[in-house]
Amino acid sequence: MRLPLYSSRLGGQLAHLVGVQATDLDMLETVLVCPLKESDWKTSLRPQVRVEGGVRVVVCELVRPIRRSALTHTGWLDAADSRRVMAAFKLILAG
Repeated sequence: MRLPLYSSRLGGQLAHLVGVQATDLDMLETVLVCPLKESDWKTSLRPQVRVEGGVRVVVCELVRPIRRSALTHTGWLDAADSRRVMAAFKLILAG
């Protein structure tokens, strides 16, 4: 499994969102995404990931739906980072 990276900024090429929604739900108008922040946001439930040559933190507790039409797909997280994000996201949901 690899999670998609998105930008919601007009003409944005740099990712600042990570999709955490199953790709089986691509028919929905919205996508569940978590923001990517600078590494100083790290906590035990905010995994660090490698994105575009740097390290960022996925803020899993700030998950929100965004209209699919407002997003630009910019790439993918690798499998290991994707697993860490989903593990943290599941812990927050189970909380």
